[in-house]
Amino acid sequence: MCDRKEIVDVSVIIVSYNRLEALRNTLAGIVRYFNTPTTEILLVDNASHEPIVETIRQEFPQVRVIANKHNLGFGGGNNIGAQEARGEFLLFPNSDLDLRGNPLPAMIEIFRKDSLTGIVGCQLLNLDGSLQPSYFRFPNLPMRFLQLSGLKTLLLKILPWLRFNQYQNNRLDFVSGAFFMIKRSLFFDVCCFDDRYFMYLEDADLGYQIARKGKSSRLLPTKDIVHLGAHYEEIDNPFVLYNMNRGQLLFYKKNYSFWKFVILVFMSIGIYSFSVLFSLVRYNGLKVRKHYGELIRLYFTALVHDKWFNHADSKTSVD
Repeated sequence: MCDRKEIVDVSVIIVSYNRLEALRNTLAGIVRYFNTPTTEILLVDNASHEPIVETIRQEFPQVRVIANKHNLGFGGGNNIGAQEARGEFLLFPNSDLDLRGNPLPAMIEIFRKDSLTGIVGCQLLNLDGSLQPSYFRFPNLPMRFLQLSGLKTLLLKILPWLRFNQYQNNRLDFVSGAFFMIKRSLFFDVCCFDDRYFMYLEDADLGYQIARKGKSSRLLPTKDIVHLGAHYEEIDNPFVLYNMNRGQLLFYKKNYSFWKFVILVFMSIGIYSFSVLFSLVRYNGLKVRKHYGELIRLYFTALVHDKWFNHADSKTSVD
């Protein structure tokens, strides 16, 4: 490995929070495929309860471990790693990947050939080899209505090809934050991740800031990256549900007009209020109403208290 004072080609930055076995598997693949003299590997642990710091330092001496005293979330943890990184390029892989090859040279080649490229992601696979959604459009009100109303799920069942529709000239709004690369200089030029996003939508916000700079997000078609995580916005997954909604609020307040933000708030409150009534007939209705009630309070608070966006609270662990 290079001395930390030297400039390297790629800094691989991983944020961990518990889930030691999944992290071991990810690091084993990273060390196998990415451990070269021009690459450095950094692990930022977000105050895990499991013995991750000690274990990784012992089992993976190639990895430089940074131990946070508090859980700073995905964006905050990656920002800490980026401050310590020396690479011309920063690679941000999730801690729950199964790597089956090395796409880094091809990703760097895209940057070299196209000066307008701001971010390069990879096509992700599910464990069974099927395609996983790896690129997305920026949040918008019609799509949010389809998501909240459940119509999106219905449409995808009827027309599954919509999930992987073609994109023009490989120019995308943003790519999945599970595995992507960006130039270090550009990352700091847009002020890194906005660490007010604890988790979810920070990748959309980063892509939006990149687009404002006149840069684009690109996707490399590859079969090298299997993403094991499943993060669905469902009532039975309250951690994801809460932080997805919190991310929507932050994104709209920061990037869109006041009226778009207000429409998002009242649309969400209306749909979640209807969901509370519907929950009366569910077998676990009391628990469901509690989660929907938290979301309704979240939207009211964001609408009434503008300072909420300076230090928005979040669910920091799975219930």
